[in-house]
Amino acid sequence: MKTRIKNEVVEILKEQLKIEGEIEETADLFNDLGVDSTGIIELLLALEERCEVEFDMEELDPEVLSTVETLSNYIVSLQE
Repeated sequence: MKTRIKNEVVEILKEQLKIEGEIEETADLFNDLGVDSTGIIELLLALEERCEVEFDMEELDPEVLSTVETLSNYIVSLQE
């Protein structure tokens, strides 16, 4: 399941940021990939739809949004 979620995160990032190459699990969403505040909201909305989860923006820890891996792990925890 984790691999599927990671692939969804990567696919959405590639679509939104128009990235052709590989995106590493350790890639920092903001510093390495250049996601901005609007982009993170769009990413979360797309992930909610594709992964059938719901993010509570009030409870969401900023650390969850640091890398592809931390975000993927968080989504997996929401599905358990």
